[in-house]
Amino acid sequence: MFSFILQRRLLVALILSNFLLTGCSLFKKEVVEVEKVDTYKFVAVGYATMSAQSGATDDIKMLNAIKASKLEAYKELAEQVYGVMLTSENSVQQYQLRNDGLSTKVKGLVRGAKVLRSYHENDLYITELGLNMETLPFLKNAEFTDRSEVIQVPSKIYY
Repeated sequence: MFSFILQRRLLVALILSNFLLTGCSLFKKEVVEVEKVDTYKFVAVGYATMSAQSGATDDIKMLNAIKASKLEAYKELAEQVYGVMLTSENSVQQYQLRNDGLSTKVKGLVRGAKVLRSYHENDLYITELGLNMETLPFLKNAEFTDRSEVIQVPSKIYY
């Protein structure tokens, strides 16, 4: 008898809670549309100091810093997409390291990159670039003037 009363109370409690929860959905809800934001797989940042730039006026130095920071960002983006070729040279004489050199080289075509932010802080000009992965298939159709300079990149992307 006791379990029968407990079961009835539990059933009544479930029905009431179900009614209360569905009652909330009767009120009008305001839906706010959110603008879709592109997600970038590659993000690169380029820096340039304004005082180190050549130019007769501060405005010209700032314009040169803007260009330099953008080029640095593109270089970093190419490093992320294509990689960096490293060349290292060491020389040893009488079991001692005499010379140690390292050089890097980057070659590639970056197409479809967007400037995410461009700003300055004190003497430093900063440019942030983003490259969406959906734009990378267009690299297959890239036209180069000198075919010997084309770097062959495998069509597979490894992560």
